[in-house]
Amino acid sequence: MKFKVILFETFFLLLTRLHLHEALTCNGLRVNGDACCGSQGYSSSTSTCCNGFIKAGNACCGGLGYSSPTSTCCNGFIKAGNACCDGLGYSTSTSTCCNGYIKPRNAC
Repeated sequence: MKFKVILFETFFLLLTRLHLHEALTCNGLRVNGDACCGSQGYSSSTSTCCNGFIKAGNACCGGLGYSSPTSTCCNGFIKAGNACCDGLGYSTSTSTCCNGYIKPRNAC
C-alpha cells in the first residue's frame, strides 16, 4: 500500500513540473511558443513580433517592442505614460492634453 502512495506522489510531482504545450508550426517548421513571428515561435506573454523580429513587450513602436501598461508610442517613439500630447507621453490619471500642452488633470 505504501508503494502505491509513493508512486502516486511521484507521478503527481512529475505532472506538476511538466509544461505541456501543443506543437506549434510556423511556416512549416515545428517551434516552441504559442505564437509565430515568421518562421520563429515565441511566447506571447513576454514578447511580440515587430516587423518580423521577436521583441520584448506586448506592443510595437517603430520596430521596437515595449510594454503598453507603462509606455505608449508617440509618433514612432516610445514614451512613458498611456497617452500622447504633441509627441510627448503622459499619464491620463494625473494629466490632460490641452491644445498640445500637458497640464494637470483638470487645468484645461
